[in-house]
Order: sequence, then C-alpha cells, then structure tokens
Amino acid sequence: MNVTIVVLGLLMAADTAVAGAPPAATVVVAAADSAEKSRAMADFTGDGAGDQEEINAAVQALPPAGGTVMLMEGTYDIRRVDGTLGGVLIDRSHVTLAGQGPATKLVQAPGQETNVIRIIGSGVGNVTVRDLWVDAHRDANPVGEGDPNVSHARFEFCGIKAYCQAPGGPGCEPCHDISIQGCHVLNARRLGIMLEGPNMRVLDNVLGNALSDSVEILTGPGIIRGNYVEITGKAHVAIGSDRADNMIMSDNIVHVKKGGDLDIGFRSWADSHRHVLSGNVLMVEPEGQCARAMDIRGFGAVVTGNNVYTAGGARLLLEVAAGNTLITSNVFENVDLLVNDQTPVQLPILIQGNLLTNSSVKVEHGSLHPSSDVKQENAGPGNPGEEP
Repeated sequence: MNVTIVVLGLLMAADTAVAGAPPAATVVVAAADSAEKSRAMADFTGDGAGDQEEINAAVQALPPAGGTVMLMEGTYDIRRVDGTLGGVLIDRSHVTLAGQGPATKLVQAPGQETNVIRIIGSGVGNVTVRDLWVDAHRDANPVGEGDPNVSHARFEFCGIKAYCQAPGGPGCEPCHDISIQGCHVLNARRLGIMLEGPNMRVLDNVLGNALSDSVEILTGPGIIRGNYVEITGKAHVAIGSDRADNMIMSDNIVHVKKGGDLDIGFRSWADSHRHVLSGNVLMVEPEGQCARAMDIRGFGAVVTGNNVYTAGGARLLLEVAAGNTLITSNVFENVDLLVNDQTPVQLPILIQGNLLTNSSVKVEHGSLHPSSDVKQENAGPGNPGEEP
C-alpha cells in the first residue's frame, strides 16, 4: 500500500512538472522520412517541404541557458527564410545542432540561393554544429551572386557560415567559439564552411568542391584539423584563412581526384601572422590538377611535417611570400618551392631538412636564414638561388 502511494505521488509530481516545466535542454526534430520510432519521440516533425521551419522552431524552443537540437535520421528539405540569409538559422548562443552522422541530411532545395546553415547575431557564440550531412546543392542554386563592393555579400551562399551580421551592416560584436565537427559539407556555390571571429574550430569533417574555399576562417585564432577534402571538380582553395592571425591547419588530407581542378591547396592571407601548417597531406591523382600546393603569404609561418605529392605532368608550386618563416622536415615530390618575399622588412626564411624528390627550391626575392640548407651563392634579398 505504501509503495502504491509513493508511485502515485511521483506520477502526480511528474504531471505537475510537465504542465509548468521550462523548455527542455534537448529538443528533438524528426524528418518526414525518419523511422516511426524517431517520429514518435520528436518534439517537432518536418513534412518534407521547408523543414527549416521545424528546425528553427526547435532552436527557439531551447531554454535561455541553451541546449541541444537533435536531428534524427532522414532528409530535411531546406529553403530560404524570407528576409534572412539562411535556411537553418542559429541566432543565439550556447546551441548545439547535432545529427546522426551521414544519415541526417540537410539538402538545400532548388532556387533558394542561400546558406544552408547561417549563424548570425552580435556576440553569438559557443555554438556547435556536428554530425550532419549538409548539401548546398549548387547545381540547382546556380546564381550565388552578391554586390562585390559590400563585404561578405558575395559569400552568403555557403554550406555553413558564421558571421555576426548581414553584409554591410552597422557593426557588431564578432561571433566566437564556434565548432563544426564530424560533418559532410558538399557542393557549395561559394564556401563550404566560412567562419569569422575568434576561436573557430573546424574538426574532422568531410568536405567537397566549393567554388571559393572548402573551408576558411577569418580573424582568428582558429583551428582547421583532421579534415578530408575531396576535389572532383572546379574549386578555388581547399583549406585557408583570410585576415586571420594565430591559425593552426594540421592533420588534414586534400585529395585531388580525376577531374579535380584545384587552384590552391592551403593558403594563409597576406599580412597575417603566426600560422602553423603541420602534418597535412596533399595528393593529386594523374588526371587531377592543382596550381599551387601552398600559398604562404603571412609572416611567422611554420610549415613542417607535410607531405605534398602530384602524379600529374606539371609540378606543383609551393610559394612562400613573407619572412620569419620555417619550412622544415617536409616531403615534397614533384614540387617547386619558390621563395618570393616582396615585403619591405625581408625577415629571414629558414628552409632545412626537407626531402625533395623531383623537386626544386628557388629564391627569387627573400632573405634566407644562414642555417638554411639551400645552396646559393649570394643568399639575401633579391638574390636568386636554386637547388635542383
């Protein structure tokens, strides 16, 4: 009898708690084609047409402290929300948008010309997007245009983008502490992943062709680590930074396959500082193309432990365009390493301990550190040297 009273009391308390409960810290969304069990447990269920509505409602349903929107398996039809810059919109802090891995697919519908996921808002931060398949469906969204004279306007056609405001806005506190992890991000009209602000992290994703960059971080500091980039068509940059200091790009693989046409594998921006590119692999198959393996424009770069290889006819170009830079302990096969430092300060560049197979080192402009093992008669600014 006492047990029955206790159980009834607990049930009554639970009913009372549900009736007046604050929003749950985890909100579940199912797709129209999710399993019956997943739909039964969902707080919101899409109908297969404009499923961003249910996802955005789930984001807003989180408590003030934040929480997780869990997307169950299935395909979500993503369309542009009128008057905004995206389909799925995260405009608040402390949000995790999580899927079930490649089984959770967010696909941009034809003719939407937007970002599949847009993180926006002054000071919005501590956001994680993980374990999703994001297809920007660029062939069905072919326009992807914006005013070239307005910052960011041309780059609002991404798989995932984080920037604190609309292009040309009045100013804002940067977004911060955003992680994109374990996602597939494919077929972007502009960038696959574009994040602006401090402490951005792009980790362990599978990325595909993008007419701009497969992944780019602006401002810094930031980390791009453990990603696999597969290039099978036209693409500009695989992994890069823009106006970003204090960047780490490590342990990534860029694979240019048959039919792939990549302009730049890895890039650091001019006048930036303190980049580390380490443990990366760039490989180009016989019927793939890559114009530049690395375009190192920033000061204070450390390029070490990388493996760069092409099986194509033309050798890859790897250019170093600023000083206070180390190029050490790399394996270069069919690569031309060019030192072309046009900056006025001419800080030293150390090239040492690299394994060169059918590769060369040429100094057109720059000041080599005395410890460099590149052979040249007159090392120094503007004095060319070459090691076959």
